[in-house]
Amino acid sequence: MTMPPWCKTIGWGLFCSASWTWCIGMFLPFILLAQFGWPGFLAFVIPNVAGCALFGYVLTKERAQFVRTKCAALCLWFSLATLLYQAFFAGWMLPPLCAIAVIVGGLVVARQLGDRGWLVLALLVTVASALAVEWWRVPGIFELPSMGTRPSESLAALVPAIALGFLACPYLDLTFHRALERSPSRHAFVIFGLVFGATLLCVASFYDAAIGGPRIGPALLVLWAIQLLFTVGAHSREGFTEARPRSRQVLVILVLLVGVALGWLTRANPNAWWGSGDETYLRLLVLYGLIFPYFLLLRLCGVRTWLAAIAVVASIPFFELGFMHNRTLALFVPMGLLFVLLMSSLVNKIRTDRRPT
Repeated sequence: MTMPPWCKTIGWGLFCSASWTWCIGMFLPFILLAQFGWPGFLAFVIPNVAGCALFGYVLTKERAQFVRTKCAALCLWFSLATLLYQAFFAGWMLPPLCAIAVIVGGLVVARQLGDRGWLVLALLVTVASALAVEWWRVPGIFELPSMGTRPSESLAALVPAIALGFLACPYLDLTFHRALERSPSRHAFVIFGLVFGATLLCVASFYDAAIGGPRIGPALLVLWAIQLLFTVGAHSREGFTEARPRSRQVLVILVLLVGVALGWLTRANPNAWWGSGDETYLRLLVLYGLIFPYFLLLRLCGVRTWLAAIAVVASIPFFELGFMHNRTLALFVPMGLLFVLLMSSLVNKIRTDRRPT
């Protein structure tokens, strides 16, 4: 039986929402609530939801093809890094057998399901997530704190870096490109934004101000597990469908194993030399707040790869100061550097276009 277009549009919207509900959306809100209260949560939600919804309207299929061609390797690395991040979080937060089940389940659905199966699975995951929240019977977002442990003025310097990551990273997400290509209507991304925004609100409702973090119980563990399985499966599928599928399959599995092993080691050694679980989690965020946005924007603007790499390496210490040591004003340095490089590229392009042929 053929699925009607409106049903496919809704299905692809739910698919994107489930695919984008990473361990970032399922844990970073708790950190921001503890540090800044609900203003920190809004600074996370607004650019995140806006970036997701805008993807479907900014990109035509021709522009999407241009991004995939220009940044093909970067898109693949984005999926691999996302798999590493989800596997780390599963190993860190879930019971070991549950973490293994998430990884294996994700690989199985990646290999077995076609588009129709993924749309059905997205619906099931959305319903199961809603039931997990209802099971918890959360008090609601109106009880979230208005202040956190850090001064509110520190948040202002974080906003540009947060916004840059969430507004740029969707363009490297191959699951979004798949949805844009297969959905009958780009309005799937409106549905995506609405459902994803609601999901983030539900996640935030697990925050307990008394302990300064989430109250982890069966409901939250179930929510984490089903969303991680979907994301692992969706991005594994993109890795499997690239050229040389056998080598890419081995690479995907290796990345997942490394990620879950790092999560287990962090869980077993909370005071390890590489940092606690929270610190490792935040440092991995540099991939999405700095590395991928920088390379995407500079690549699309024609900046040489070696120059982009130098800019990224030079910016990492400032991200460490800003996110790990609360010296958030340091984040204006990498943001300024990116602006200078983009403006320089634009000026060079204008000069080149004006030269007589």
